[in-house]
This record gives sequence, C-alpha cells and structure tokens, in this order.
Amino acid sequence: MNKTLLIIAIVFLIINLFFFKNSETLNAGRAMIYIIIFPLFWVATLITVRILAFKNRKEWFSKEMKISTIAFLILCTPLSIWGFSALTRPEMQLIGTSYNPRNGITIKTETWNYNSGQTAVTKFWKIDTENWTSTTENDFKKDSVWIYLDKKGDTLRIEKYKNDQLVERTEYKK
Repeated sequence: MNKTLLIIAIVFLIINLFFFKNSETLNAGRAMIYIIIFPLFWVATLITVRILAFKNRKEWFSKEMKISTIAFLILCTPLSIWGFSALTRPEMQLIGTSYNPRNGITIKTETWNYNSGQTAVTKFWKIDTENWTSTTENDFKKDSVWIYLDKKGDTLRIEKYKNDQLVERTEYKK
C-alpha cells in the first residue's frame, strides 16, 4: 500500500472538509473567496502529487502498489470531493424563503426543490406582526395548504394547517 499517498489523500480531504465547513459559516459575499481558494488548493495538490508520482514512479506503479497508488491519486483530486458530495447530497433542498408582510400579518414561504429542479413542496407560515416589535423564526406558525409533490410533479400529500396545527392531511397513492 502507498502510505505516502494515503497520508496526502487524508490531509487533502480533511482540508477540503475544513474549507467547506468554514465557507458554510460565511455570508454569501465572504464565502466567494472559496471560489479562488478551492481551485488554488486543488491545483497545488495536483502539482505536488504529480511531481511525487513522477519521482517515485518505479516504486508507486510497481505491481504491488499500482492499485493503491491509482486509488489514492484519485482521492487527491476534486473528483473524490464531487463524488462524495453527489452521494451525500440530500434528495431535496431549500431553494428560497420569502416574507410577505400585509395588513399586520407576515406570511413566510419556503420552496423546496428536488435536485432535478422540480418543486418538492411549498410551505407557509403566518405571524401577526401588527403588535410585535421583534420577530424570531420561532414565532411563525404553520399555516395554509402545503402540497408535497413527487419528482414527476404529481401530488403525494396535501396538508392543511391553521395556527400551527395540522387540520387535515390527505395522502395520494401512486
């Protein structure tokens, strides 16, 4: 087994994970720096690994180490990160939240989409903001009709809420 490349691959993956987790904590403007940091780090790692592979080619690509060398070389590329993120990506993601204040009531809307772009569900919350000086997300109460769709756009379930209580739920069989 190629221990040198194993260590490089582990360090590469840990640093990428650190970059990713750190970028999640930044606002959109500050997180933009990672558009530069990720590629620079990837290129630096690829150049380093390529030089090491060339210098150690007889040993690393010998019959005994060839498979581990190739596997660890792949782990030292963005392909491993992209593959991992594709495998661990949630089936649907929040793509938008909006707030619509009108007549002392604020309606919060969330839209969730499948990875294909098809809408999965739109959710609604309501709060009486007329007498409030500050509002937190916990003050919003589930409200209105939530329609859950499958990946083809067919209705899976309809839920009706009023004052944060489920009033009615209808399941549709496929």
